[in-house]
Amino acid sequence: MDFNTSSANRNSSIRVANDIKQNTKNAISPGVTTYLSGTKKFTGPFFAITALTDTIFDASQCTLNISESDDSGAMRAIETDLAIVAGITIYGNFASIELDSGTAVAYSEANVTVTVEA
Repeated sequence: MDFNTSSANRNSSIRVANDIKQNTKNAISPGVTTYLSGTKKFTGPFFAITALTDTIFDASQCTLNISESDDSGAMRAIETDLAIVAGITIYGNFASIELDSGTAVAYSEANVTVTVEA
């Protein structure tokens, strides 16, 4: 067994394990939790959103990074307002969020500065 190969594999495994640990920590204990209400745009990014009440996201006014079918077999950025039932959490890479109605909580990593439209 080549010591350098074994050491490189071990170091790679340690990096993967540390990445999993950090991602799990972020999901369980996010760095920033933001209460969303009203109809102003919140800019993150956010990695998860929990609807506290039945909530509708205005897809035309935010960047959810969610794709949908364009009914011709191709995909496009979501254009349909997104409804989430109270108590449901969705995960993704949400750059900005704007509600049409409802309330929600959005989660970000610790180093994120969340802003809200004036």
